[in-house]
Amino acid sequence: MSRTAQVPGETEALLVEEIALFLSVHLGRSPGLMWPEHEPPEPGDLEAFLPAALTGRLGRPVTVLPHPAERDTVAHDLLVCQLGGSSTWHIAPPAGAALTLRLQAGSVLHAPAGSVCTPRHGSRSRVLPLAVGNRRSEREEEDP
Repeated sequence: MSRTAQVPGETEALLVEEIALFLSVHLGRSPGLMWPEHEPPEPGDLEAFLPAALTGRLGRPVTVLPHPAERDTVAHDLLVCQLGGSSTWHIAPPAGAALTLRLQAGSVLHAPAGSVCTPRHGSRSRVLPLAVGNRRSEREEEDP
């Protein structure tokens, strides 16, 4: 059964909390790789609810990005959910050492804004790239 963006089920809510905790450590600071304890829902369900659920939980706009380019400097914090297959990401953050991370289905990657990301996707790789924007001010939250 498909879930709506407004009403994630228990498993989806646990996944959102795991990602929020992961981002509380890495957001704006450093690259990171997360293996969720809770199995993610079907990819279509994840794409439908995750951006809205994270926006509500983080108080920051979370939007779906187009498929990542071969090499790109990310303007916003980048969150990549590996929906299927595998990929390898070389990340050169604005501060600190570059690193290479391998994603398998179910894993989640974070790269801070300003990072140069070079993904290499396996033949069955499917990713959900998300931009995590800046926290909204109280005034913005009051305005519709």
